[in-house]
Amino acid sequence: MTRRVVETKAATLDNEQLTIITVFEKGVNKEQIKKMSGFSKTHDVLIQRGNVWEYKAK
Repeated sequence: MTRRVVETKAATLDNEQLTIITVFEKGVNKEQIKKMSGFSKTHDVLIQRGNVWEYKAK
């Protein structure tokens, strides 16, 4: 089962760049994530292989 990883970039009131990385629970699909947040973001995945999680950038 895979987990979605979403990266969102933003700026503070002081114009400092922030990167927010959110790891979603298993079973949440891309369409559900888009409904939760309208911000521009990248979608990557974590794939479980036994006891190890493998990161796949899209």
